Amino acid sequence: MNVADANRPYTIVVRIDDTREGYAAAEYACSLCLKLKVKYRLIFLYVVALYKRSNLNLINRQTDQLNAEIRENAESSMMKCKQFLSRFESLLSFEWISIKDEGNVGPIAAKFIKKELQTVVDLVVVGRSADTALKTIVGGHVSDYFMKTLEVPLMVVKDEYDVSDDDE
Repeated sequence: MNVADANRPYTIVVRIDDTREGYAAAEYACSLCLKLKVKYRLIFLYVVALYKRSNLNLINRQTDQLNAEIRENAESSMMKCKQFLSRFESLLSFEWISIKDEGNVGPIAAKFIKKELQTVVDLVVVGRSADTALKTIVGGHVSDYFMKTLEVPLMVVKDEYDVSDDDE
């Protein structure tokens, strides 16, 4: 941050989802904000990636059905994420942004961070799941996409959130 930006909060965007890696990224970002000695802005970004519609009505009917299911699952997943984040509400302030678009999560999130968020982002935090052949075939990891396209510091959290901690 330069002198002209002294009053601007240090802005952290966390790509969150209802996975152990998503929770680990959220927990890391919250822990970081609790340690910061400067004003911060913590934004949790949830992305709903829908299938793209085509020019063929027959295919669009199936696409619309699949997208309806994705939206329904996303609502449930967002509620779980918000429930997870509720443990931090008394400790720090944060914002929740959810976006829906057609395509893959990485490009949707990157476009939002670069062009639509309309703020300078100082750090992006994202979870990293274990490598699987399916991830590679389907389109790779969101963290890989962020590394290649975002021109902002990126923290890839490889640790998985331990759900057994929720019972304590």
